[in-house]
Amino acid sequence: MPKLFTDKRIQKKENHHVIQGEDARYLLNILRMQKGERITVGDGDFIDHVGEITELSQDSVTLQWISHEKNQAEPPYEAVLYQGILKGEKMDWVIQKSVELGVSKIVPFTSSRSVVRLDGKDVKKKTERWEKIAHEASRQSGRGKVPLISIPRTFSDAIKEAVNQSQYTFIPWEKEEKCAVQEFLKGCEGESPSISFFIGPEGGFSEAEIQLSQKVGITPVTLGKRILRAETAGLSVLSMLSYRFEDFSCIIKH
Repeated sequence: MPKLFTDKRIQKKENHHVIQGEDARYLLNILRMQKGERITVGDGDFIDHVGEITELSQDSVTLQWISHEKNQAEPPYEAVLYQGILKGEKMDWVIQKSVELGVSKIVPFTSSRSVVRLDGKDVKKKTERWEKIAHEASRQSGRGKVPLISIPRTFSDAIKEAVNQSQYTFIPWEKEEKCAVQEFLKGCEGESPSISFFIGPEGGFSEAEIQLSQKVGITPVTLGKRILRAETAGLSVLSMLSYRFEDFSCIIKH
């Protein structure tokens, strides 16, 4: 069943909902939806509103609500990925797959070894592109919300923000030999823990940056014996978070 998102909070007492603009054109011209077919609409409150199409026009689609159910696709934790900006389409790919894997927020940053440097115009253009990718990935994967894509910032600003906003913060580093990421995650407790982690650009982090992150309270960890690419490391961590915190037994049929 196709899914869309709306900024408007949907009231359950409402019988009908009208979709217009780009979303309507998507349903009409891309999916070729017809009367009687159903779609799901998410409004950011983690509720999946299922509606049946009752009217179609050139630029609008009218739904009659069938049901309102809590979305089951959101993870029981908040994962914030601080990602060093990558070259070309690598960053697009990381955002798309991170959303599919349950990330709550993505914060792009530049550091001493960053190859990509964005100016004012590029920042706006890139951020809008990344937001669109996150929106489409959320729709495709059935998420209960669209993860936030932040405006890019510097590494020094990013690490200060992370420790102030998350309960647990770590930074994978290839030279770390004492703390394994699995051990760190075992210590992340609570009903809905907030966890931030940093993935560097193609050139990784300098020792000075690791030291700076440690000074503000971020823990260096190792992801194992193999050195992962910048576009792979974050996805690996998100997979580990899913394994650590999510319960899949409820969807397994016996």
